[in-house]
Amino acid sequence: MLGPEDVRRHGEMLGNRVKKNHRVLSKKMESKAIGAYRLYDRDIPEVRAVVDWYEGHLLVGEYAREQTAVVPGYVEALAEGVATAMGVPRERVHARDKWARSKAESGGTRLEVREYGMLFEVVLDDDPETGLGADHRETRQRVRSEAAGKRFLNLYGTTGTFTVAAAMGGAMSSDTVDLSGKYLARARKNLVLNAVDRPEHWTVRADARKFLVEAKTKRRSWELAVLDAPSFLPASPSGEADEMDLSRDYRGLLDETLAVLVPGAVLYFTTHHQRFVPELGGLRLRACEEVTAQTVPDDYRNKTVHRCWRMVV
Repeated sequence: MLGPEDVRRHGEMLGNRVKKNHRVLSKKMESKAIGAYRLYDRDIPEVRAVVDWYEGHLLVGEYAREQTAVVPGYVEALAEGVATAMGVPRERVHARDKWARSKAESGGTRLEVREYGMLFEVVLDDDPETGLGADHRETRQRVRSEAAGKRFLNLYGTTGTFTVAAAMGGAMSSDTVDLSGKYLARARKNLVLNAVDRPEHWTVRADARKFLVEAKTKRRSWELAVLDAPSFLPASPSGEADEMDLSRDYRGLLDETLAVLVPGAVLYFTTHHQRFVPELGGLRLRACEEVTAQTVPDDYRNKTVHRCWRMVV
């Protein structure tokens, strides 16, 4: 078990590395109007932490492990080390642990974050999601560049960041599908923040797979889509959604998505599932290319933080 001196030393090492990385990255990110990026991801083997920058605030978390799980206040100590090294007020350094979850119940710290001329709301103390996956900023740029004049479908759309990118790129219309009313309300706010909250951009509270079945029945179709699939979703008690295990269900999910896309449509299929090994042969596709190397940003040390495929129907 780590002692107090070990904990203090980990906080100091983390803080010094975060300060160094920020000095290297900050000017580059500011020149691109990017307000959220990764400063640390297990750079030092002893300190299995992750630190993200959000417009002057820092979010500190840790990869779960036995050695530190039994150390009270370990993540808090890491946050203290980061605040000291960076010269940032302690209230601007957010620790993702039990303290963070309790604070999330009262609403958390809300910020507006820049990304390539777009704005997104984040909630830093809302565990486990901030509402903005900064690792997908380059994927959003791809969607934005391909959206002009197209009907866009965003499945498991959560806070609608891909939808904002499509709308800013000139999408003719969009459907953002998610079972969470809370996330969809934040999606609408993101559309408002970017002055693209128009009637043709719909938010749909529904299970993605049931939505797809109904859409096919109604002969609806889209020309550009994002399927940002979670690793696992439990069945909802109300019966609105069935259990979804991506490793087991991905072929059916892809088939159902491709069935509502027109010939020539583009689908970005992506997941954060770290042990996902798909077999994509035999799908109804003209082309399928893994683009993970292009969609994971340079500031992410973990080059498989997500995986992403560009599929052409």
